[in-house]
Amino acid sequence: MQEQFTKEELFNLIVVNGVEAFNQYRQQTGYGFIDLSHLDFTGKDLAGLNLSNAQLTGCRFDFCYLAESSFIMSEMQRCSCRETDFYMASFEEAVLTHCDLYGANFSSANLQEAVLTESDARNAVFQDADLSEAMFNKAQLNDADLSGATLHHTNFADTDMEWAILTDVKYNDQTVWSNQIPGVVTPIEDTL
Repeated sequence: MQEQFTKEELFNLIVVNGVEAFNQYRQQTGYGFIDLSHLDFTGKDLAGLNLSNAQLTGCRFDFCYLAESSFIMSEMQRCSCRETDFYMASFEEAVLTHCDLYGANFSSANLQEAVLTESDARNAVFQDADLSEAMFNKAQLNDADLSGATLHHTNFADTDMEWAILTDVKYNDQTVWSNQIPGVVTPIEDTL
């Protein structure tokens, strides 16, 4: 059986040995829960990193490249992810409450059932992302680009969405809109 590493050893495994070595370690340990809270990954290229089932509260991912990374069922409260690239990343059932997501790129990412309550996602890009059943209540989505996103059962209650781009979004009658719907939204009903 693979030995369990300390938080500092896991951080070094990621930034020194690289994503492939860390992902191999995760696979060998059965993707068990790990605590990486309050670590600073600012500016790192960590594409493909598997941080699923991880405690990431208070981490800094500002200006990171995390395309195709996995954060499934991770706890990411109060993380700073300013202008982070999460292209095609997986966040199913992740908790991103009170996060700074200003200018982050979530294009084509999967955020099904993710919780982004009270997060600041101003100027963030969610183009073609799957936000089904995600919770954005009390979040800030001013100037965010959600064009082409899937918003089935998504909750935007009390969310600031001024100037948000909602071109070609796909939503259903279970989508909860903020009191402040920007512009005219044309529904594209679920055809299934």
